[in-house]
Amino acid sequence: MRGQILLKALEVLTDCALTQVDFIEAVLASGYGAGLGKLDYEFRKRRSVRERANLREEYKTERRRRLQNFLYQMKHDGLLDATKDNKLTVSIKGKQKIKELKNKLPGRYYLKTKTTQITIISFDIPEKLRRKRNWLREVIRNLGFKMIHQSVWMGKNKIPAEFIEDLENLRILEYVEILEATKSGSLKKLV
Repeated sequence: MRGQILLKALEVLTDCALTQVDFIEAVLASGYGAGLGKLDYEFRKRRSVRERANLREEYKTERRRRLQNFLYQMKHDGLLDATKDNKLTVSIKGKQKIKELKNKLPGRYYLKTKTTQITIISFDIPEKLRRKRNWLREVIRNLGFKMIHQSVWMGKNKIPAEFIEDLENLRILEYVEILEATKSGSLKKLV
């Protein structure tokens, strides 16, 4: 209790001392004969600079705290190990997590560009690659294509180059056929 009172008293005195310093600096900056408005402006300016500096310091402290919490959680989860000299290394479990995250599927949204040509996408992806097949269906739907059969989709949008690259990176491009129709034929009814 006594320590808390002493702490509060020291904080108040520090704040009062800083206020006096800000006031004296404001008087000196305002110049002889300055009006109350100019003096008030200079004082507020100095207080504002000091408060921003305090906020920056609090922000740095908060970021440091969050980083420490994040590292603690990673250690707790077994992703990091501490060596004898207190250096952090990635654990075996952490290396497995890295591999897992590298195999993560790409985003599901690409830039849509309308075209007058009809594009047909057909795919036959094996069951063991179900996750990738579901990803592909969602991307095709997001590109504005409509399903005309279980694994056949049609639309009037261009296929983005990034999408083709992602199919290649996922190693499923060989299971996908993309056709552009110049004549609609019986597809007129569906378009």
